[in-house]
Amino acid sequence: ISNTIALTSRNRAGRAGARAGAVRPVAAASEVVQQVAVGAGGAAAFLGVVGGVAAISVLSAARIEQRVDDATKKAEGYGIDLTDLYYDFDVPGDQYPFGDGEDWMPQSWKPPKTGDSKYLPTKMLGQIQIRLNQYEAIKECEAAGVEIGDLCVPFEDYDGEYDTNAKRLIEMRRRLEAAK
Repeated sequence: ISNTIALTSRNRAGRAGARAGAVRPVAAASEVVQQVAVGAGGAAAFLGVVGGVAAISVLSAARIEQRVDDATKKAEGYGIDLTDLYYDFDVPGDQYPFGDGEDWMPQSWKPPKTGDSKYLPTKMLGQIQIRLNQYEAIKECEAAGVEIGDLCVPFEDYDGEYDTNAKRLIEMRRRLEAAK
């Protein structure tokens, strides 16, 4: 079959008036497929790469979970409230068409229960880190005597320029730098 593909691609290239040395994608693709398919070495290499990527993925997920735990402990040490990042109610499992979801659903698909995280680990880590950074910046501002009262207000009914935690943190750091 590969010879037929190569002949067909040559004939097509000849009929289209292709110049000598023109690339024939059909023939090149069939040669690559033949080279990859030779022996079990290609399959073993492919499976090795897939296994390596899977291992790296598992290890990085475990590391992110560890960083979330460390950041949570640090936030608790500072007295930062993180309760809004977790569910405070149970979602009933009986709302599924095939009976109680608790019985047949995979763990990652089950409805959240009280105390479960509202976010995936990467977003959870980011939420905790912004709060830690903001807390530390507030303490630095207080120690340096920098006025940040306009930044430390609830978001409800706030129409000011600093309407996100990130903007407030940047402004705190800007004011700290200006005070030095």
